Amino acid sequence: MKKVIRWLQPIFDKFKPLWSYFKVWRELSSLAVGLILWIHSAVFLRWIDPTAGTYDAGVFQVYLFAIIGVFILHGIVRILMKLIWPTSEDYLDHHFRNDFNTITPWQKLKLSTFIFFAFLFAVALLARTL
Repeated sequence: MKKVIRWLQPIFDKFKPLWSYFKVWRELSSLAVGLILWIHSAVFLRWIDPTAGTYDAGVFQVYLFAIIGVFILHGIVRILMKLIWPTSEDYLDHHFRNDFNTITPWQKLKLSTFIFFAFLFAVALLARTL
């Protein structure tokens, strides 16, 4: 057992800086869990049904293109806001943070939840239409 720990210690030392990222960016853990489940899904599916087919890595291209599409559309919308309605762009850049800090906790929760699910819906919708 001590030999195994001694053998794994350099690996743990290399991953220590990454662990600090996982503490700050907890969202990365969901990506890691999803990738681990996808990697082991072939074994699990074939354990249930030996004739089951599995997906290849190309299935992730759909989500990658959906995320790229969200970023591109976000940029286009911000440019259009700046050209058509510059006061809203100025408000979002300079005053939104102060106003967000002054609203009540339940309003923050509603707004944050709405924005999260709007982004989730946008990515899911784009992933299904690509």
